[in-house]
Amino acid sequence: MLDQTFAFKAISDLVSATSKKEISPVELVDLLLSRIDRIDDKINSFIALNPEVRKDAESAEKQIVKGQPTGPLCGIPISIKDIILTESVPTTGGSKVFGTGLASTQDAEIVQLLRQAGGIVLGKTNLHEFAFGITSENEHFGSVKNPWDPSRVAGGSSGGSAAAVVAGLSIGSIGTDTRGSIRIPSSCCGATGLKPTYGLVSTEGVLPLSWTLDHVGPIGNCVGDIALLMGVVSCRRNGLENYLQALKREIGTLKIGVCPYYFNRLDPAVEDAITGAIEVYADAGAEIIETDMATLEQALEASDIITRAEAVTIHDPDLRAKSECYGKKLKERLASGYQVSGMDLVKAERTLLKTVEEFRQVFNQVDCLIAPTLPVAPPHLGTETIPSEGQDRSLVVEFVRLNAPQNVAGLPALALPCGFTEDSLPIGMQLIAWRDQEELILSLGAHYQRVTDWHSRVPTLANLNF
Repeated sequence: MLDQTFAFKAISDLVSATSKKEISPVELVDLLLSRIDRIDDKINSFIALNPEVRKDAESAEKQIVKGQPTGPLCGIPISIKDIILTESVPTTGGSKVFGTGLASTQDAEIVQLLRQAGGIVLGKTNLHEFAFGITSENEHFGSVKNPWDPSRVAGGSSGGSAAAVVAGLSIGSIGTDTRGSIRIPSSCCGATGLKPTYGLVSTEGVLPLSWTLDHVGPIGNCVGDIALLMGVVSCRRNGLENYLQALKREIGTLKIGVCPYYFNRLDPAVEDAITGAIEVYADAGAEIIETDMATLEQALEASDIITRAEAVTIHDPDLRAKSECYGKKLKERLASGYQVSGMDLVKAERTLLKTVEEFRQVFNQVDCLIAPTLPVAPPHLGTETIPSEGQDRSLVVEFVRLNAPQNVAGLPALALPCGFTEDSLPIGMQLIAWRDQEELILSLGAHYQRVTDWHSRVPTLANLNF
C-alpha cells in the first residue's frame, strides 16, 4: 500500500510519479478505496463508487508501461458530483426521483473530456438534493459532514466533492455552481475551487438547476490542480498550456479591488484572514483600490428569483407525477417557484444586465476583486439561521450573498483557503475577475499559495495512521 501522503499530493506530482513508474494508477486507486472504506462513514462524501474503477486503473497502467499515457491526467482518479451523468454509475441527483438512479448510455461532456485525458472516474459524490441548497444536508443519502469537524456542514451543494478532496478520498473532483455551490463547500472544507466564466465548461449532460446561472468547474487541493483540470475540461483553445503557464507568472503591479459590499457583516476571524490575504498582495506590489457597486444586493435577489423560477420549471413534471419522491425541504423550495410572477422574472433579468454592466465598469478600473467567500466559519449541521449584527439571519442568504452576484454576471471566481478559526475551521477567500480572465486569477491564486500554507493543511480525521 502506498504511503498515505500520496492521497494529498498535487495532481502534477502524481502524474510525474506515475509516468516515472514510481507509483501505479492501480496502487493509487487502491489507496483511495482503502481510505474511503476507513474514513467515509464519518463524512459521507460518496453516494456510489465506480464498479469499474480498478479495471480503468489497470488500463491506464498498461498505457503507462507502454510509454503511451493517454493524456495529462493518465491514471488520476477524479470524483464526479452526482448530478453529472456518467455511463458507469447511475446518477441520482441526490434524490429518489429516479429511483436507484438515472442510467445513461453516455457520459456528460465534461466526463468525456476527463476520460479522454486519461482521468479515471472514481465515483459519484454526495450533494444537496438536486443541487438546490448550500449545506449538503441530504434527506435521502444523509448529510455530508465537514472533514475538520463532522458536527459541522461541509457546505453545498457540491459538499461531497470538497469533503472528499480535503479528506484525501479523491485526488480532484468536479462540482457545479449556481449561487456559490463550488465556492461555498470549498470555503467550508478548506479546498480550492473555481467557478469558471459562464459557458467556458460545458453543462451538457449535467442535470440543470437554473439554465441561466449554472456553471461547472473543478475542486482540488491547490491552484495547480485547478489549472490542470481546467486545461482538460475548458473549451478554450490551448487552455492547458496557458493555464499551466499562468501558475508561473509573477503578478506584478496589478490593481486589486476591495468592494465594501463583500465586507459587510463578517465574523472578526474572517475579516482578519481576508485582511491578511490583502496584505500578501500588497507586499507583492499590487495596488489595493477601494471600489463600489450599487447593484450587488439587487443581483442577490435576482439570483433567487431566477433560480426558483427556472428550477420549478425544470422539475414541474416530476413534482406533479411523483411528488412523494422529493425531500420535504426541497419540495417546499421548489413550490415557492410557482409564486414567481412574469413581472418578477423580467425585473430579475433586467437586473442581470445591469449587474454585468456594472462589473464591466469596475474591471475597467481594477484587474481583480478580492473578497471573503463566506462571512462566517461553517456552522453546525441543522443550523438554519446565524446571528449577525444583533439579528438572526437566514443561513442560505448569508452563504450565497457574497457568491451569487458572480453567477448573475457569469464571472470567474477562484475560492481558496486563507486561514483558520481558533476552532481549526477553514476560512476562504475568492478572487473575482472579468469574463475569460481565468489565467489572471490562477496567477494570483498560485502566488498566494506559494507564500502561504493554508491549502496544505490536513484534517486530523483524514490523517489517520492506517
